[in-house]
This record gives sequence, structure tokens and C-alpha cells, in this order.
Amino acid sequence: MSVRMFRAKVKPEKVAEMEAAGKEMFAAIEAAQPKGVRYTWCKLQDGETFLLLVDLEDDDANPLAALSAFTDVMAELKGDWIAEPLTMEQLTPIGSYRLF
Repeated sequence: MSVRMFRAKVKPEKVAEMEAAGKEMFAAIEAAQPKGVRYTWCKLQDGETFLLLVDLEDDDANPLAALSAFTDVMAELKGDWIAEPLTMEQLTPIGSYRLF
């Protein structure tokens, strides 16, 4: 298991666009039901910072990468939407209830 947290500060004028695209992306992920991954987005209180959490069973095979809805949103996030460099941290779960 590999859990990572990505922190993305989004341009204020792009927040609504990112949220709408995220809802469409999660609908596509739900429809595809990829195995070996858990994934979520959370918006922080400032309204512009998002935490993206991903748990992969296999670090070498991210099943989300096979979904165009995911790759399209990630391209926009890293390109036009982001206000600051994306940061990533490796997390080590100590305990979890139905999250990881």
C-alpha cells in the first residue's frame, strides 16, 4: 500500500472549473470501478487549496492513469488551474477506519 497526499493551491478564478471537472472525473471513476486504488479530493477552508489523497495497492500501476477523465483533469490542474507548485508527501497510515 502506498498513500500519498498532494496539495494543490488553485487560482481563485479556476476553483469552480476544477470542482466541476472533479465531479465529472469522479463520476467516470465510479463508472469504471478501477481496482487497486482509493482516491479522494478535499477542499480546505481557504476555498482555494485542495488535498488529493491516493492509496495505491501497486506503486507501479496506477489504474486511474488509464482513464482519460483522470488524465485530462490532471493535465489541467498541473497546467492552467494551479497557482503554486503542486506538493506531494508520502503518508504512512497508523490507523484507519474505512478510509485506507
